[in-house]
Amino acid sequence: MKKPNIVFIVTDQQQRGTLSCYDADTLCQTPNLDQLANEGIVFDNAYASFPVCTPARASMQTGMYPFKHGMQNNSYSPGCLVNELPQTDYLLSRQLKQAGYSVGHTGKWHLGQGEVDRTKFDRNLKYIEFPEQAIQARSMPTDVGYEGDDFPGHGAGGWNYPQFREYLKENNLELTIENKISGHYYGHFAAEVTSSVETTIEHYLTDRAIHYMDQFLNREEPFMMAVHFWGPHEPYIAPSDTLDLYRDMTIPPWPSFDEDQTDKPNIHNVKRSKAKDWESFEPYVKHYYAVMTHIDRQVGRLVDYLKEKGIYEDTVIMFCADHGESLGVHGGLCDKGFFMYDETCRIPLIVKPQQGGGEGGRKAQEMVGTCDLYATMLDYAGIKELHPGVDGRSMVPIVEGFTPEDWPDAVVTEFTGLGSLLYTQRMIRMGDYKYVFNSGDTDELYHLKSDPHELKNLVCDEQYGDVLLHMRKRLEAWMEEHEDHLIVEYRHMRL
Repeated sequence: MKKPNIVFIVTDQQQRGTLSCYDADTLCQTPNLDQLANEGIVFDNAYASFPVCTPARASMQTGMYPFKHGMQNNSYSPGCLVNELPQTDYLLSRQLKQAGYSVGHTGKWHLGQGEVDRTKFDRNLKYIEFPEQAIQARSMPTDVGYEGDDFPGHGAGGWNYPQFREYLKENNLELTIENKISGHYYGHFAAEVTSSVETTIEHYLTDRAIHYMDQFLNREEPFMMAVHFWGPHEPYIAPSDTLDLYRDMTIPPWPSFDEDQTDKPNIHNVKRSKAKDWESFEPYVKHYYAVMTHIDRQVGRLVDYLKEKGIYEDTVIMFCADHGESLGVHGGLCDKGFFMYDETCRIPLIVKPQQGGGEGGRKAQEMVGTCDLYATMLDYAGIKELHPGVDGRSMVPIVEGFTPEDWPDAVVTEFTGLGSLLYTQRMIRMGDYKYVFNSGDTDELYHLKSDPHELKNLVCDEQYGDVLLHMRKRLEAWMEEHEDHLIVEYRHMRL
């Protein structure tokens, strides 16, 4: 079988419950992704390596957990050991190029700042003499082997990049954003694009992806095109045509919205909304859904393009999120980080294989994670031997209908902090249980089969003492296997 083209579509901060393949009762409308799920393999137990943008995205490029690649917070934030993605020969882009692929990237990157005025950084960070900037280290997509667009930093939704603004000008388009709402959490807001859909950042990114794929199709070699949307991460800015689908809709509160916080870690409160009732929170959910529906339509445009060019059958489509979004669960939690609930750590992951590469319409139960994306794309490119230290494994056998006997029975999510608050956690999911090590707070233990919304923390329940010890020891074994340097402190504190 010849090497397939690969289209890698990544959303930012997408709750997996927005897709009907994960939640049949969801009110979020994503017909194109629903169809992709019908034709592909849906991974039911996929977890982020780290529920924060920069660390998770660096894992996609390296196949390693953040405690190995060093990007353990959003770049240029406290606790981030490396602020520009290191230029190594094992990066995804470099490996694919060596395998004969054209490699493209557009959209969110968040693995390099590019040239920047340090005085524009927040508060005391503007005084730090960052080594990367002192030596003028730069790691934008085109610096590490991609053909495509360089969007430095976080992007805040991507709406203010000069390339996008130039696109609007060249096409005589005027972007109008109105009806802003805010106040439920620091810095978060929602708004409406009342101008045409063509003025949205999502439409622009899809155009850019098609532009580069057009170039790649003039070559004999296969291609990998990465399309990283900024949404549905806040700011929740949605076009009128998709927001109209939800304006008059009544969205019921999450089962955990009025949760009793007894026996839950106090650290969770750092991300608690100011909105104390569901009526105040519901408008943000509507905007979030509207952004997701808008992204879904762009996915539809990409699929239509592949079919029009006659290459859909020869293309592997991998769709996932970097991590999830709390969106008001568990008493109004906002954003991500500092809690390891499934809404923020368990991600959507769909793989549509090339023709003959596996039977679609299946749901896989194997434990997989962000690092496996790296290994899987390299496997499709014919690369079987991975670099020392890689944490991921190829999911291609599972896509093809065969699970290796030694496939891991557990998956781990790492966390070491977000912004200026550093806090160490490890979550391990094995079978129906999830255990969370909270370094300076109450640990958590949940039985997901009987308690899918993670309402009851069993860590102090004597009936689950043996289960707790077993999960703690399994986490220790995982740390040993993956060379997690936290193991020394973890053993002192829990074993």
